[in-house]
Amino acid sequence: MKSKILIVDDLRFFLDVQRSMLSQVDCDILTARSGIEALKIIKKSKPQLVLLDYEMPDLNGDKACEILKKDPRYKDIPIIITSSKAGKEAKLKCMGAGADCYLTKPVDQKELVEAVSKLLKVRSSLYYPRAAMRGEVYVKFNDEVDKYLSVDISVTGIFLESTDPLIPNDVVTLHFTIPMPKRDVRTQGRVSRILTIEDMENFGVFPGMAVEFLNLDLEDRRYIEQYIDNALKMRKHDLLDNNHNIHFI
Repeated sequence: MKSKILIVDDLRFFLDVQRSMLSQVDCDILTARSGIEALKIIKKSKPQLVLLDYEMPDLNGDKACEILKKDPRYKDIPIIITSSKAGKEAKLKCMGAGADCYLTKPVDQKELVEAVSKLLKVRSSLYYPRAAMRGEVYVKFNDEVDKYLSVDISVTGIFLESTDPLIPNDVVTLHFTIPMPKRDVRTQGRVSRILTIEDMENFGVFPGMAVEFLNLDLEDRRYIEQYIDNALKMRKHDLLDNNHNIHFI
């Protein structure tokens, strides 16, 4: 099934340009001419990625992004914000609102396609629920053991923070502890992808490596599932408590 991408811009010219730029991406394109219209389309169609203009007359891109990221139903949809503002202030404002990427107009086609492709790949990895988990992870590779810090976890793998990651397809042995309920986990893994310092600057993500679990013990999987379920319930409860005044149109 093709991914759905929603392009939002109040100027028809930029809608057409960005649609043309994404012609090489295997996706269905939806369009909206305002932030309010975009929220309605997202509620109805739930696209896999949203490309938002920063400056719009009814609802700016950063505000629309903030609404989406605070709604448990849509918080995992990747959002790229485009803007004619080249300064750091606008970028920081958008990243602070939860944007996954900030691109300056006129947008370079190669840069846009790379950003969309990367974020859709990241999005596909979220098919299994993930939960934040910060803790020490010992990784054995070629008889050497190094210590990393985990970022998040799913039943399919774990993401480790690192500015000097291993290479994709490297097979490693992992040792880490699930905090609640507490359990030591030892399993093999394979480095499936890496995120660089450049990715951190462009997408606001941790640099490091995603490690896919290999031959995970069924009991270990059950503990991970229970941890994720508890963590997501707590997060949802916190969001509802903190954001009761935010309504989705």
